[in-house]
Amino acid sequence: MASLYKSPGVHIESAGDRYIPLEKVETGVTAFLGVTGEGPRNEPTRVGSFEQYERLFGGEDSFMTSGIRGFFDNGGKTAYILNVAPEGGLDVTPDDYIGLQGTESRGLQALERIEHVDLIVAPDLMGQYKKSVGFQVPEHVLAVQRAMVEHCEKMHDRFALLDSLPNHNMHEAVEWRGHFDTSHAAFYFPWIKVRKGEEVLAPIPPSGHVAGSIARADQLDGVHRAPANQPIEGLVDVAQRLRKRDRDFCFEHRINTLCSFPGRGIRVWGARTLSSDQAFMQINVRRLFILVRKSLERYAQWVVFEPNEPSLWKKLTRSVEVFLGDLWQSGALLGGTQDEAFYVKCDDETNPPEARDTGQLLIEVGLSPVKPAEFIVVRIHQFTRERTDADKQAPKEAETVLAAVAG
Repeated sequence: MASLYKSPGVHIESAGDRYIPLEKVETGVTAFLGVTGEGPRNEPTRVGSFEQYERLFGGEDSFMTSGIRGFFDNGGKTAYILNVAPEGGLDVTPDDYIGLQGTESRGLQALERIEHVDLIVAPDLMGQYKKSVGFQVPEHVLAVQRAMVEHCEKMHDRFALLDSLPNHNMHEAVEWRGHFDTSHAAFYFPWIKVRKGEEVLAPIPPSGHVAGSIARADQLDGVHRAPANQPIEGLVDVAQRLRKRDRDFCFEHRINTLCSFPGRGIRVWGARTLSSDQAFMQINVRRLFILVRKSLERYAQWVVFEPNEPSLWKKLTRSVEVFLGDLWQSGALLGGTQDEAFYVKCDDETNPPEARDTGQLLIEVGLSPVKPAEFIVVRIHQFTRERTDADKQAPKEAETVLAAVAG
């Protein structure tokens, strides 16, 4: 570097800022758990297209393959494939998905180190039911789905899309859904039919296709847009047709349905989580909080070991306010002004001396998320009034106007 300097003296070089800009993280990144014919085992592998998936993991007919094809057909951009197949060609068990036993990271345990994932699906789980020795009763499937939910709640930064069991009717699906009460998962019913060439295949779970439509909505509008009333590509039909009263019954139990509408195709009709908490009953609300959390976590890495004093608090507050202001401008937050939409507090009140003595820095953020318009009510009234003398002149005036237009 000395050759760059032409004369003696003190030369100052900028080493760059110690912090990164506060930007939104990528969303719609989906992890697929299941068994593939080829590819690495228990090693989450990133793929950016269905063709790349086929090259790495093979393209054998399975719920896994159909789900991944549906993900990319519906606008998904990035997926992580986790092949949970055990060594030696043994039948897969619930723990191969969960990964609690053994010393090596397997299944959901292996996904913990992948920070980019924010959606988790396992359409292949339904393909193992009654097929593998380890999945002979519904409780085996339930154990995996519960582990998926617990994984999302533990990580705080991802969301699970759950399928119903094979051949479940509406009432059985509602009963199955009753096993869960969480804002980190959603449940979809019924299964869907897809075509391969000219052949219509047997019904498959919808979670892979739904994940793709959610990823597409994220790219077009943002996570604050409720992932519903969007067309699902690549479908022939749904496995079970639901009438309006059926949709009402499912919606009452926070089940998101896939419905066929004349002239509009097959659409997801509902964007509810499985939570009984009124604050987090909408998928877009939970995912907005996940987005803010992950974005702030990634941004704040530069703050570690910085002097914990007012100038640092102001830098943090300013950056977070700009970030949330952009979300408000895009329609993600509710309020006529920024003060109504959010607040950011990082001062000596949130950081008293006793907290600073233990090395803690606390920044408090409050959000007012937008919620979807689910019930559109149109009120039609009959309006009558007595005829006046002015009304009697209206026909002649109308005739004059019409004549002028014709002329």
